[in-house]
Amino acid sequence: MIQTVTVGLNPYWPIFDGSNIWVPNHTSNSVSVVRASSGVVLTTLTGNGLNGPYQAAFDGERVLVTSLGVGNGVVSLWKAADLTEIGNTLTADGANFWITLFESNHLARY
Repeated sequence: MIQTVTVGLNPYWPIFDGSNIWVPNHTSNSVSVVRASSGVVLTTLTGNGLNGPYQAAFDGERVLVTSLGVGNGVVSLWKAADLTEIGNTLTADGANFWITLFESNHLARY
């Protein structure tokens, strides 16, 4: 092992955006953003609909995070370049992501 980085509770499926690693922390209801080159935690994102974040995706500009909290199903979006919140939605918003909705056994386009 070369390095370990402390993130939130129950980290799930991280993604790499070319500079940073985005780690959904399921139990912490947060996303840790870690600089890949150094392992420094740049920030821990909260809010923006996060409730049991589970999976992340990157489209070259934005990071999408799905949440599996009870009664949830929110998709949260952030701008990768400056880590700013774009918003969240319960339904497709035309952002052109295809994701599986685990609890409802569907494939959704966002």
